[in-house]
Parts: sequence; C-alpha cells; structure tokens
Amino acid sequence: MEDTDPELYREAFRSADIPMLIADTNFAFRDINDAGLDFLGYEFDDIIGESVGLIAADEEVYYEIVEQMISGETWSGEFMARRKDQQVVYGQGFATPMVVSGDVEGILAFFVDTTKQRHYENASEVLNRLLRHDLRNELNVIYGYTQQVASRLDDEKALEELELVQEKVLDIVHKSERARDLREHLERSHDVSNHPVKLDVVLNNKIVDTMIEFPDAEFEFGPFPQVEVIADDLLGEAIECVLENAVTHNDKETPQVEISVKRDGGHVIVRIADNGPGVPEEQRDLIFGREEYDQLHHGTGISLFFADNVISSYNGTIWVEDNDDEGAVFCIRLQEPTAID
Repeated sequence: MEDTDPELYREAFRSADIPMLIADTNFAFRDINDAGLDFLGYEFDDIIGESVGLIAADEEVYYEIVEQMISGETWSGEFMARRKDQQVVYGQGFATPMVVSGDVEGILAFFVDTTKQRHYENASEVLNRLLRHDLRNELNVIYGYTQQVASRLDDEKALEELELVQEKVLDIVHKSERARDLREHLERSHDVSNHPVKLDVVLNNKIVDTMIEFPDAEFEFGPFPQVEVIADDLLGEAIECVLENAVTHNDKETPQVEISVKRDGGHVIVRIADNGPGVPEEQRDLIFGREEYDQLHHGTGISLFFADNVISSYNGTIWVEDNDDEGAVFCIRLQEPTAID
C-alpha cells in the first residue's frame, strides 16, 4: 500500500461521517473534517490554528490526553466537548500520535457523539428516582389519612378524609403509569437517530389525542405550516406532555389552550398558550426539573422534565413566557433540516 495516492487518505478523512481532527505537536488544530465542524459548530477558518483545548469541556480529561500523546501512547475514553455556542456535547473519543520515520508529527483524534444517549440515560435514571420519591411521600400521606379515619369512624369528616385518600391513590396510579410510559418511550428511542419529522402531522395527532382525553377543555388552532423539524419518535410525546400540562394545571372552569407555529430563520417555534394561573419567573427552571434533584418534587412533575430532556436532545429549547391576557405560553424551538445542512 506504499504507493497509494495520499489524496485517497485525505478524502477518506474529509468524508468520514464521524468527527475527526488533526493537531500538531503543540496541540493546535491543523485540520478538521466536515463532520467535526458540524459537531462543534465552527467554520473551518475559525478553528484552524486554535488550541485543541478550546473545545475541551473537562480540563482533567484534556490534560490526560495531552500526557498520553506526549508519551507516544494512544488514548480512548469519554470526552466532553464545548461547541462554539458553549453547549456541552458528549462523545466517546480516541486519540493517537501520528508517527513518521520514528518522530511524532501530529495527533489524530476522532469521537462518536453520545450526547443524545447521555440525555436519555440521565432522564431515565431521574424518572425512576423521582417516581420512587413521590410514591414514598404520597404513600406516607395516605397512611396518615387512613389512621385518622380509623380513629373516628363516627366523625362526619371521616368521609371527607376518605375521599382525600382516594384522590391520592388515583394520583399515585396516574404518576406510576405516566412514568412507566415515558420510560418505555425513552428506552425504545434510545438508539433512534434524529431525523426530519413532519411537525404539522405530529401536532395534529397529539392535539386530537389531548382533546379526547380532556373533553371539557377548549383547543384553538388553525392549519399548521407543512414544515419538517429535526427530531425523533419522541417529539409527539414531548408535545403531548406540554399540552396536558396546559390543562391539568389550569385553574379555570374551562381550560383554554391555543396552539400556533411560526418559522424563524432556520428554526420553528411552537407556542402553546393557556389561560391558567401562569408561571412565576422564579419557578420557570424549577418546573422543568432543572434544579438539583432534591428540589425536583416541588416542581410540576415528570411530564415537563421529560419534555425538556427530549427537546434538548434535538438541540432545541423549551421555555415559558407570560401570556398577554392571562396564563402562560410554553415555547418550543426546533431546528429545520435546512438549518444544519
């Protein structure tokens, strides 16, 4: 193979569909393929000549790689990279010195994106812990109520407390079923790659499902633009979680939900507005479970936590705004396929 055209190797490097880079012995970028530029969000001229440390989100691992390269040894393991937009992405990395005539002339590194897998594994783990935590607390409440009922069976208030017991039991059943369903969806989609999804079809299907589930609520929506977004099979479940939240946490006799879609420079924004009590600004991270775990049970619950993690796995975002009249607007921003070509 000594007479193989070097251009063949260069073309293989450039066209590989996994992120790859070449650095010099000072650990500065000398080349990076298209997959690497897409993964990190940089233009070629912006990153060439910069230190590889620019993309390292974990200094300890970065220095471990440097030491291995200086020693002439290969390295492999988990690697956290920081994109140009400061988002941290996760990968399984490999780096090796490039030796020419006995001398180290540079470094070759590549990594496999495991960000989505990491999101789903974290979400699945927290869903399990959250479910166990809520079950334990609410079973304790049930136990307390039943003790009170047993101690005064002739008390008229006993019937009221018994009704509270029944409500708590139903709440536990609902949470158990919801957590189980969401975890099953996560596990089924674990290895599914993000791909173009018809947003209008997903929205129409999930709005109909929610209307059937909540016949007393009013839903307002018009024809949606026929647009595709980067997502996977979990998009519908995430949107359904937000639609359900707009009804179940609504304090009006007739919950009203308005759904709209607009395109915004390579992105699509879904707006789900309700006439409920709204969300105070200081609670807007809490309801998505973005605080530490020991505070999660003070938030809305598992559905918005699930939606947040799924949308994040598409490099999308979800947030809450005040509605103009009353209530809240949940906004979901997703990428169009053309935005990442």
